[in-house]
Amino acid sequence: MKTYVLIGEKLGHSLSVPIHQAIFRRLELDASYRLQEIAAGQFEEVTAQLLREVDGMNVTIPYKQRILPLLDGLDPLAAQAGAVNTVVCHTGKLTGYNTDIFGFETMLRMNRIQAAQESCFILGTGGAARAVAVALQDMGAQEIVFVSRHPQPGQIGYNELRERFHGLLINCTPVGMYPHAGLCPVPDPVLQDMLPVMSGCVDLIYNPPETELTARCRASGIPVCSGLSMLVAQALEAERLWQNTEIPAEMIDDILQEMIP
Repeated sequence: MKTYVLIGEKLGHSLSVPIHQAIFRRLELDASYRLQEIAAGQFEEVTAQLLREVDGMNVTIPYKQRILPLLDGLDPLAAQAGAVNTVVCHTGKLTGYNTDIFGFETMLRMNRIQAAQESCFILGTGGAARAVAVALQDMGAQEIVFVSRHPQPGQIGYNELRERFHGLLINCTPVGMYPHAGLCPVPDPVLQDMLPVMSGCVDLIYNPPETELTARCRASGIPVCSGLSMLVAQALEAERLWQNTEIPAEMIDDILQEMIP
C-alpha cells in the first residue's frame, strides 16, 4: 500500500483526508492518506523521518518554505514561488512542487473571477501568498501588491490598504478559519471603503465554506469564492504527480459535490 501524509502545525480544520480518499476510490488505488501535526521545534527531525517513510507528502501552514532545505530539488514553479506544498518521495529523489498554483488558477476559472489586467492585493506573505502571486502573474494581472502586518520593502501595511486598494482582493491569511470563523482579516470600516472599488474577493480558507470576509463582500454584490475548489484542484494535481498519471478534469466537480454538505 502506498502511503501519503499532510504535515502542518495545526490540522484540525483539514478536509484533505476525505478528498484524497475520494480520489483513491475513483482511481481504484490501494493507498492511505493521514494527517501529521508537527510542533515547530520538532519540524526538521520529524519531517526528515517522514520523508524516508512515505510515497508522497503535502505541506501546509507554516512549513511551505521551511521544508525547502530538506529536499533534493524543486520544480521550476515551486522555485519561482519559493514555497512547496507537495513532495514526490518515491523516485529516490525528494522533489518539491507547488500545486497551489494550479489550484488557484483552476478556482478562479471555475468561479469566473478575472485576474487579467487587474490590480490584485494579496493579504499575507507566506507560502500560499507566494503561490498565488505566481498564478496571478501567469494569468496576466496588471499589478500584484502584498499586504502584511509587518511589511517588508515592496509590501504595504494594512494602514495603507484603504488608500491604495482597487481591484481584486485575495486573502491568504488564516484569519477567519475554523475555529475562529467570525473573524475578518480587514477591519470593517476599511472594508466598507474598499467595496465600491472591489472587482472580486477570493478567500483561500475553505473551512468554513463561507467566511466573514466573503459573506460581507457577497452581500454588497461583489463576486466571491472561497478555497474548497482550490483545495480539491491542488489535491488532484498532487495525485497526478504522485501516481504519474493523467486525472480527468471532471473529477474536480465530482469530488466537490461529495465534499459539500
